[in-house]
Amino acid sequence: MDTPTTPTPPLTTFRVLAFDIYGTLIDEPTALRTCLAPLLARLPPSTPAPPFPSLLASFNHHEHAVQASNPTLPLPAIMHEVYTRLAASLSLAPLPTEASAFGALKATAPAYPDTVAAMQALGKHYRLVALSNIDRASISSTLATTLAGVRFDAVLIAEDIGSYKPDRRNFEYLLEYVRREWGVGKGECLLVAQGVASDHVPAREVGLWSAWVARGRPEGERGWEGVGSENEGKVGFRWRWGSLGKMAAEVEGVFAREGGERGGEDG
Repeated sequence: MDTPTTPTPPLTTFRVLAFDIYGTLIDEPTALRTCLAPLLARLPPSTPAPPFPSLLASFNHHEHAVQASNPTLPLPAIMHEVYTRLAASLSLAPLPTEASAFGALKATAPAYPDTVAAMQALGKHYRLVALSNIDRASISSTLATTLAGVRFDAVLIAEDIGSYKPDRRNFEYLLEYVRREWGVGKGECLLVAQGVASDHVPAREVGLWSAWVARGRPEGERGWEGVGSENEGKVGFRWRWGSLGKMAAEVEGVFAREGGERGGEDG
């Protein structure tokens, strides 16, 4: 997948789907709202709370900055530092209870309503791989609770890889893993993610096909609308869906027309 002029393959081409978890399968913005509420409640009456989109952008900026400068720091400690920076940006002192809640933000975040059913449908046709900026303890909690109904064939996380996305090493690690374990080539692996800078930009850099689950974007947008001016010309995803459920429905239709489902390729 070197250039936008390369023909788009059919969805039946792929044998592996690799998923970003937090933001794509897990409703991280809702968890962030909950964690921010006590912090924002401490703002003086004369200081209005920033709009949530601004807070979300600030959260993402600080998270990526801390991860980039501390590639081996466990995720809860990353989140603690992000909280500290957010509090400072609001001229508020950090509190231990709020810091603790931020440290557990990802592990306690809910799944999107369509996630489990969509993943179960997709699992009938592909191997499913998690590729996440997370630590072992947090992903174990998520898999045992909110994603208990989802079966992943592999879980690849930042704590084991030694770096955080958008570092290209994470995507190279994914490609090497699927080649070594299942004989899956680069052209047979599709990255499915919500994050543009964290996932789709590096996916294009390593030549990995990708699909954008554009959660939260206006329904009327098409193509690369909404990726942000800083990412224009840097992304190469060929599919765009507003939700994981819509992706699963299209995949089910494609395989139905092709003559049925493809199993999990055990062994």
